[in-house]
Amino acid sequence: MIYAFGAPGGWIKHLSPAIVAAALLAYVIRHGGLRYGGPMMLRFVVTVFAVGWTFESLSVLTGFPFGRYHYTDVMAPFIGHVPVFVLPAYLVMGYAAWSLATLMLDGRTVELAPQSAWRTPLLAAFLMVLWDLSMDPLRATVEGRWVWIDGGAYFGVPVTNYVGWFLVTWVMFQCFALQLGQQAPRIVPGLVQDKGYWLSIPIAYAAFAGEYLLNPFTGHGQSQGFVNATELRVQEIFTSVAMIASCTLIPAMALGLFRALKTTVAERYDAPFPRDGRSTGKATR
Repeated sequence: MIYAFGAPGGWIKHLSPAIVAAALLAYVIRHGGLRYGGPMMLRFVVTVFAVGWTFESLSVLTGFPFGRYHYTDVMAPFIGHVPVFVLPAYLVMGYAAWSLATLMLDGRTVELAPQSAWRTPLLAAFLMVLWDLSMDPLRATVEGRWVWIDGGAYFGVPVTNYVGWFLVTWVMFQCFALQLGQQAPRIVPGLVQDKGYWLSIPIAYAAFAGEYLLNPFTGHGQSQGFVNATELRVQEIFTSVAMIASCTLIPAMALGLFRALKTTVAERYDAPFPRDGRSTGKATR
């Protein structure tokens, strides 16, 4: 949200992304560690980094699966053809989308329910696409962090980007789900009952929505300019993205908040789902 108040090239836009990224990374490590434990969260990090870097590199070199694009010097430094800071972004948003998907489907449970081993990765990938619908038009056009060589119908972004985004994030989530299936159920006393823990998930998922909603009102002189390679004014993109975020990220956050506040029969048991789908904990009523 602070980022939206920064002037182009100013210290707020220069420093705030690093501050926000550090805070969100700390949140992911702490939040994920409580739920899954350190070793499993390390697997999540390795999976996200490996899958993300591989497909990003492949697309820059071949155009598959996102489309033909290249990063600009704004995103330096690089690992090969991929900016270093892209990987933490994958991690933070990936964890937020994954956690929100588990909350939507299973409610406040520590473990991934057996019946969710396939549907959770699909929903999490869909939530990642919803996030990218707001993010890509800003970063690729207004801020010029990467360039789509052939342009595209969606604010200069090709539709293939979103198809590829769904595919890549589904692969990383499905790999993690398979790894979770090999781990014995993890018992974390009190965590299921901790509403604050679960409420933080939809809030983290929609962390960037504040920027998107505020941009139309805090353009700082950009609103009269045009975006290179398009005939759209910056203000038009800001306004459109704000509307898109209002119809995607905000409803997803609202549903997550509802699920975090709701207590089901299964969530009255302070223990995770075992592999047969039945709760084994003691009732806390």
